[in-house]
Amino acid sequence: MDWNDDPVDVGATASAKCPNCASNIFFNEKIGRLVCNFCGGIYLPETLEPTGNIGNRDVEDAGEEESNKQEFVCDSCGATLVTDYNTAATFCAFCGSPTLIKRRLSRQFRPDLIIPFKVSKEEAINNYREWLKTHKGVPKAFRDDSVLEKITGFYVPFWLIDADCSTIITGNGQIDDKEGTVANFFIDRTINFQVKRVPFDGCKKISDLLMEAIEPFNYDELVPYNDLYLPGHYAQRYDKSALDMVDLIGIRLNTYAVNLGKQFTASEYENTSISSKGSYADNFSQLYAMMPVWFLNVKYKDQKYSIAVNGQTGEAAGSLPVTKGNVFLKTFLDSSILIPIYIIFMTLISALASSFTLVNGSEYFLTAFSIMMAILGAGGLCIFIPLVIVRYLERIKDDSITLDKAPDVEEYLNYKGKIDMTKRDSFSHMSVKLEENEEYGALRPKYTVGGRRTILHYIVEKLMERS
Repeated sequence: MDWNDDPVDVGATASAKCPNCASNIFFNEKIGRLVCNFCGGIYLPETLEPTGNIGNRDVEDAGEEESNKQEFVCDSCGATLVTDYNTAATFCAFCGSPTLIKRRLSRQFRPDLIIPFKVSKEEAINNYREWLKTHKGVPKAFRDDSVLEKITGFYVPFWLIDADCSTIITGNGQIDDKEGTVANFFIDRTINFQVKRVPFDGCKKISDLLMEAIEPFNYDELVPYNDLYLPGHYAQRYDKSALDMVDLIGIRLNTYAVNLGKQFTASEYENTSISSKGSYADNFSQLYAMMPVWFLNVKYKDQKYSIAVNGQTGEAAGSLPVTKGNVFLKTFLDSSILIPIYIIFMTLISALASSFTLVNGSEYFLTAFSIMMAILGAGGLCIFIPLVIVRYLERIKDDSITLDKAPDVEEYLNYKGKIDMTKRDSFSHMSVKLEENEEYGALRPKYTVGGRRTILHYIVEKLMERS
């Protein structure tokens, strides 16, 4: 069979082209739009109408205005540090390597905006120490002065994203009539809102979660970029464009849309269950900004731990190891304050309980007193030891999660913009109210008539418990 004789449908394999640069464009499910990976154009799938741009920038060679800067490239991890000529780099703040290669600035470095450092190095170290006190059991290496002296001030590149967002919120909600029954509803709404200057860090070497943990920055102190803010600090030129992070941007905006939907329904329903059926983002725009961050890397047991302190607000965050022995010792010492209090309590109770034996002589009193002290002491240990164990487990659990989440949607909601909500909620059905079974921790119907329980209700309830 000659394959060349078969007709080929060329149009079936052709890709949609970008109206701006004629490159292939692809649908991005995170923002629900067609995106050009070359110029950053964003288009409606139905009409190819442009709805914003999230393109690359600063890819040309450095201009004359950048001639007063130099780059240091780490020969170990590849990080690129930008400084003025008066600031020398002695080690890489990302991996600690002293092997840095000096070279001329190879690409343009010109942010739109900058927040100048407001927190000094000493203040950053003090804030870190105070934050460290809230986490029990952190190894001593993370408090060592020689380690903390390596904390370094960085201007970290951020993309500040503006966008118009639209989401379809679906789910279920309940309204309690306070008489033992619940009205159930289907939730179906479309919410349109705007976000302003949502930050996304543009550095591959820095954890996105770490940067989210030290948000927010106070945008009131954003100023046009000026070289005079750079001396004495390092700057990391972006190596992730806003276009590279379009999936991450879409996920965060979708999370904000769901949270906003939950807030809008919380005042109307109880026990809401909300999810996003589909989110879209239009009219993208971005600014390239530099944010101040004190950055510290600590190597402990062949692992690297990153700590950051917001250079404007002083917020500290990081991922730290926990020594279980230290946690248990600190928990025991914190709980031991109860021991002298309980000894006083035991002495008073034993003395009062044994006082009736005084009529028979002091020997009987001492015997009774000793027996009571032994009983109360054993009982106290049965309470104290589980208490220490429970506190220990809680602290281990708490200290295993040291990074805060990114701020909620309220922080970046554009309150000057319009927020629209279209409601299509509908009634579903009535159901019997469920309450928590205090004895078994299960859910059970609450049978009442006019707020009063009857023998029949009691029997049905017991049958439900057995089942």
